[in-house]
Amino acid sequence: MKVRGVPVNDSTVKMPARPTIPFGLRLALRTAELYLSTCRPLIVRSRCAEKLLQQGSSYQPVVALWHSGLIYTLYHFRVYRGAIMTSPSKDGEWVAATVSMWGNYPVRGSALKGGLKAIRLMTGLMRRYGFASGIVADGSKGPANVAQIGAVVLARDAGRPIIPTGFAASPAVYFNSWDRMVLPLPFSRVCIVYGEMFTVPADTRGNRVEYYRRRLEDSLNAATAEARRMVGLEVKN
Repeated sequence: MKVRGVPVNDSTVKMPARPTIPFGLRLALRTAELYLSTCRPLIVRSRCAEKLLQQGSSYQPVVALWHSGLIYTLYHFRVYRGAIMTSPSKDGEWVAATVSMWGNYPVRGSALKGGLKAIRLMTGLMRRYGFASGIVADGSKGPANVAQIGAVVLARDAGRPIIPTGFAASPAVYFNSWDRMVLPLPFSRVCIVYGEMFTVPADTRGNRVEYYRRRLEDSLNAATAEARRMVGLEVKN
């Protein structure tokens, strides 16, 4: 995905519409919320990251995560007001519904479809409304645990820092999917680690984009390894 810039006039940016959620899906999501509330969370974060994420902060960050931790991480960040990039595919509809029901704004897009438009809209929302944003760094199709450039470009153009997050749970179910999606079991131990926060300079182009993409990837993997250690799991090499 190549991104050549963002809207010059952010005053033209409008709040994205929230999807209509059918009653059956709303009930299922409320049930999932109750299910996840039984987990025993351990959150490891820096004071700086916590300050940025506080409601009312004028310098809200870009929060990056791996797709495998999406279920619980969406639940954890439900208390923050922000824009979340979700896949434009049919599989992304449940994510968009969840994001919307928990008070955030889904922005549909991916590296394969609508990614440029989504990055531009999220940049405008961050600038105009002081939103935080969330983005799955390995995208909607993978490969797993390989960062794409979307989060880097968003942080660069919005002028905001990136906070990589790592997630682990024990015991948990691992789906047989490309990302090995993690579903914590009831009353399981879950851990979210806020990794090394960094900024992307506004003049970052070319090979420097790749440098920050790799930095994000390494930080996400380090945060995930730390989360796994915290819940007593073997650290993957």
